[in-house]
Amino acid sequence: MLKRLSISLFLGANICTILLLWLCVALTFVSPDIMPRLSLLSLAFPIFLIVDILFIFFWLLFHARLVWVPIVGALLVGGYILDYCPINFSNNTNGSRLADSTITVVTFNVSYIESDEEKQNELIRFLNTVNADIVCLQELNKSFFADHKAWLDTTAYHTLQSINVAVLSRFPFLSSTMNIDYPTRSNHSIACWIDYQGDSLLLVNNHLESTHLSPAEKDDYANAIIEPGRQAIKNSSRMLLGKLSEAATYRGAQADSICALIDHNVNHPTIVCGDFNDTPISYTYQKFAHRLTSAYREKGFGPGFSFSQRFFPIRIDHIFYSPNWTCQSCSIDKTISSSDHYPLVARLSKNVH
Repeated sequence: MLKRLSISLFLGANICTILLLWLCVALTFVSPDIMPRLSLLSLAFPIFLIVDILFIFFWLLFHARLVWVPIVGALLVGGYILDYCPINFSNNTNGSRLADSTITVVTFNVSYIESDEEKQNELIRFLNTVNADIVCLQELNKSFFADHKAWLDTTAYHTLQSINVAVLSRFPFLSSTMNIDYPTRSNHSIACWIDYQGDSLLLVNNHLESTHLSPAEKDDYANAIIEPGRQAIKNSSRMLLGKLSEAATYRGAQADSICALIDHNVNHPTIVCGDFNDTPISYTYQKFAHRLTSAYREKGFGPGFSFSQRFFPIRIDHIFYSPNWTCQSCSIDKTISSSDHYPLVARLSKNVH
């Protein structure tokens, strides 16, 4: 009797976990503007997934007949699991055959390094090493290119910059920056046309809405985790929920605006990248994923945390591309530590029809 009751309780807990896992996915179809705070539940997707996986081992040990429950629960959202944690063992296919039409694209939030000469030099060394064809930078001070004109003159880069978002391209620009008009407090996205092998390539570089957590607020959150206290956790949670839900609402509207631009130019080769400030299980990410392909989903391995600040291990930097391209490789480059982000590096080959 006791054993049967225990199994029923654990089965109920497993089913609740699966329902929460499914709810996280379902919320990615709903604009955060409708349910701002509930939309944040999607951030807990990896927690519910881990618990569901633990149930697989639990049932194998104590009641093998029910092992199908967590497995089916996970399989029904398998595509989203692979969005969050892709498993690609081959990260370079047909690279040599398509080398003449393959470009390297980098997106990197450099975190305002203008006041630190050592970090600026580290960024330049990284750019020289990665030798990318297109580099999309976020949180770059407008004086950077002027301060490093001597270095820039040694490269073949054309540059465009608007506010703190910049593009370096080995291919000439066909247009100046096109600012994308969307609701924002201080963030920014730009679009431009690039001449790539005689074709017009639409490139969109994004720095979508930040949470605007101050250093003091981040410290309060970190201290609440290290030294938990009821009042500290309550205050930290209230502050964090308010800021996260407000930022999510902005990002939802921003994603809608950028996707409208993509839809308007659906017949052109397109690359959309940057700091999206959202994980793969979010309205923002999925809005783009329904139109374009995520380079990391296609060729990355593991969760690929691109934001490196303590207690915030998440992947919020993304590269998306249109069906005109094939991804040969994609990875998070952790050789540079000048920012609280890591660069995302992808090699894309233009499809020949």
